[in-house]
Amino acid sequence: MPLVPSLFLLLLLHLSCSPTVQLAAADEHKYTLVAMSSLKPKATCSGYRVSPPQNITWVPLNHPHGPCSPLSDAATPSLAELLHHDQLRVDGIHMRLSNDTPGDSKKTQSDQNYQTESYGNVVHAHVGGAGHPPPLKHQGSSQLRRNIDASAAAAGSRSSSLPGVLQTFVLDTASDVPWVQCLPCPIPPCHPQVDSFYDPSRSPSSAPFSCTSPTCTGLGTYANGCVNNQCQYRVVYPDGTSTSGSYIADLLTFDASNAVPSFKFGCSHAEQGSFDSRAAGILALGGGPESLLSQTASRYALPPPGTLSRPW
Repeated sequence: MPLVPSLFLLLLLHLSCSPTVQLAAADEHKYTLVAMSSLKPKATCSGYRVSPPQNITWVPLNHPHGPCSPLSDAATPSLAELLHHDQLRVDGIHMRLSNDTPGDSKKTQSDQNYQTESYGNVVHAHVGGAGHPPPLKHQGSSQLRRNIDASAAAAGSRSSSLPGVLQTFVLDTASDVPWVQCLPCPIPPCHPQVDSFYDPSRSPSSAPFSCTSPTCTGLGTYANGCVNNQCQYRVVYPDGTSTSGSYIADLLTFDASNAVPSFKFGCSHAEQGSFDSRAAGILALGGGPESLLSQTASRYALPPPGTLSRPW
């Protein structure tokens, strides 16, 4: 199926039934009309329509500005800002398809928020093995400290019994390499974060990849050389922001029943550009072999649309 040269979002102000309606003429592209009201966060946290089936991985996702999010006290973006962010994501996809260079000087300052605005879903997961030390002192303002305390409380009592350190990830369907900030991580070039920093040297399950390993040689455009025979990675996003560091594997734990052993991810020691301090990293859901979906494809699957309500 040929790629549509451009994506159009048609907004319908008044829909009496479904929030989306699909229309297409015989000789035209297919369009989806979206009710503007469906883009706004819900007024209350109503939870999910159905309980998750047993024996499968199920991770609750919360929009950071929705009523179910522990970060909901942050400033809520306007509808225009949400739509602008969506357009930047579309532009980023087009850039990747056309092989344009990220960080084009013709981009405006407002376009620099493509990667750093946390309008997408966030998820909490533990990184590291059972030997990881207790959380370090949080870095950031007192308000950010309250946010992460609320976030940890929302994650439930599971936080105290799971291995590793609790991290807040932004989910990104447009990128391939998951990463989290790792010690040592001076600020700058790292960004401040409200989560405790993950320390791979104190996690018994962490393992770097050698520069000659198949995993390292398979990084392709994300490979960034070799330091002390440890594989290095670098990801440059469409807005010119970037992350770089060692490429390693460690235990990724979502809850007491669901964990990903030897999860491969970037151990970021430096970033360029501005990143949101409420997140410790990005959990990439793209189509590349490095993404969470590709690494767990044989074990997990996303539910079909409409199975769960959006707890926004």
